[in-house]
Amino acid sequence: MTRHIALCILLICVVTLILPHTLEACPACKNLNEPIARGFNWSVLFMMSMPFTVFGVIGGSVFYYYRRAHNKVKT
Repeated sequence: MTRHIALCILLICVVTLILPHTLEACPACKNLNEPIARGFNWSVLFMMSMPFTVFGVIGGSVFYYYRRAHNKVKT
């Protein structure tokens, strides 16, 4: 089981490192090396990741407090 979790974490890390190099903001910004074009590219990645981050934090908090309350009831 721990090997499966470690493999999933490794896969997520690899995808996270590769993803910014493969995504582009738009075709017009693709060939530009100016700071504004790089800013557009990073802003698109940021906007794509924010919903997952927000819902992940909220879901993780709910799960944590649920488990904590469940463990207090047992003892």
